Amino acid sequence: MTELAEAERALHDRTRLSGAVEAWEEDGLLAVRADSVKLRFLNTINGVTERNLAAAIRLAASPRWRGGAPVIIVPPGLDTEVLPDAGFVPSVPSGHRLLATRPLEDVPPPDPGVAETLGTGLFLKVLLDGYQSTGAISRLIAVEHSAPGIRRFLLGNVAAAALSVHGTTAVLGGAATLPEHRGEGAQRRLLAHRVAVAAGLGCRLAVATAAPDSPSAANLARSGFRLHLRPAWTQP
Repeated sequence: MTELAEAERALHDRTRLSGAVEAWEEDGLLAVRADSVKLRFLNTINGVTERNLAAAIRLAASPRWRGGAPVIIVPPGLDTEVLPDAGFVPSVPSGHRLLATRPLEDVPPPDPGVAETLGTGLFLKVLLDGYQSTGAISRLIAVEHSAPGIRRFLLGNVAAAALSVHGTTAVLGGAATLPEHRGEGAQRRLLAHRVAVAAGLGCRLAVATAAPDSPSAANLARSGFRLHLRPAWTQP
């Protein structure tokens, strides 16, 4: 399995862990579907290869999506000539989804200023206040980060971040800093700490997502992650 495929598999396993949305496998594809209209940006088909691209197109046409057309996310370099012919266009706003990976070698020690918390109360408060999200998105974040298997970390009372382990791959989950403390390096520290914890647990690879060209993507790049821009296609 390639590094990118291993990363996609771990992210899909984490989605299933939370139970917040429906996630399933079909023809080697990794599909995610949300019922809420406000969460339909989560409707995706991953795990696409040259062999199963046609199956991805068929799956995208399934009534299972209930009117919320999914985004087909393909690995860099895959021939996508068939997608426009099938009525697909590049997804907005960037036309890409970013996936970051880092082999866990030469990892610095954990940050003594970061604490792991078993409870969810303060962790969720800091995380949600940092995201400044509301409604369905806040409920999704809360459910995802309350699931068994999620490890939760706090840097004081100003920043929070999560981690889960799937085989030998660690998924760096949600991370947020209170608005008044942004720019102080909290996320850089939480990122380095989670990488160190993952390495200590025997993981070989760390995985994270971010919006392309975002501060989070820049933090990942500075922390030694490889950024994979994967073309994303949807039907108008």
